[in-house]
Amino acid sequence: MSDKFGNALHTKADEVADAVNDILYEIGLRCIGSSGELKNRFEIAIIGYGKEPNSVLSGWEGQLSGKWVVPIKNVFDYPLGEEDDKPIWIKPAAGSNTPMTKAFENAKRLCNDWINWGNHRDCHPPIVINITDGEATDSGSSFNKLKQEVENIKDLYTNYGQAKILNIHISNKSGDKLLFPNEVNTGDRFERLLFELSTSLDENMIRIAKQKGYNIDHNAKGYVFNGNATDLINFLNIGTPQ
Repeated sequence: MSDKFGNALHTKADEVADAVNDILYEIGLRCIGSSGELKNRFEIAIIGYGKEPNSVLSGWEGQLSGKWVVPIKNVFDYPLGEEDDKPIWIKPAAGSNTPMTKAFENAKRLCNDWINWGNHRDCHPPIVINITDGEATDSGSSFNKLKQEVENIKDLYTNYGQAKILNIHISNKSGDKLLFPNEVNTGDRFERLLFELSTSLDENMIRIAKQKGYNIDHNAKGYVFNGNATDLINFLNIGTPQ
């Protein structure tokens, strides 16, 4: 994440932090009712992995530091600061390894606990959005442990459906992109792996993707490979439908 993002002046870590802060702000605005009150329609976790060797940590900072799942009202109550007259919640961070398996294991625990708390079985199922620029470094050459952790998340349901998993691989290379495919024909094992880990987009996500100009089929998966900064921003919007 410390590499430059394509021809941009910023690093991938900078662009990811900007995109996450922007989508958090947009989610909050979506939750403001007609009376002006911000309603708790979203609960959000940020999982950071690789900042420290083989570590998985909560990505929240400031007064939210150490917390995991945070209601959107609390998110807006405790921003880390402001940039360009908008609140921010996270700052850029980059690491040297990619403990993706541990991150998905943590996500599974959070999703399972969330589903089994209160009335959440009658809510929209969790959506896990994974942003990466490299292969998992904690799952061996076969990625079997990573695959199992992801399958454990796919086995989680609320009364409104299956937990969703979306993956975006961001790159500073100019290679061919893969945008919301319904099949993958490639010799690149990591490209195929992320495709297999991803779930299909639901109808609402497909509608948003088409509005943003993506030509996708109804069985498209929530997956982008070799995405750029614009793809990242669009991906987060598609993955967090209202």
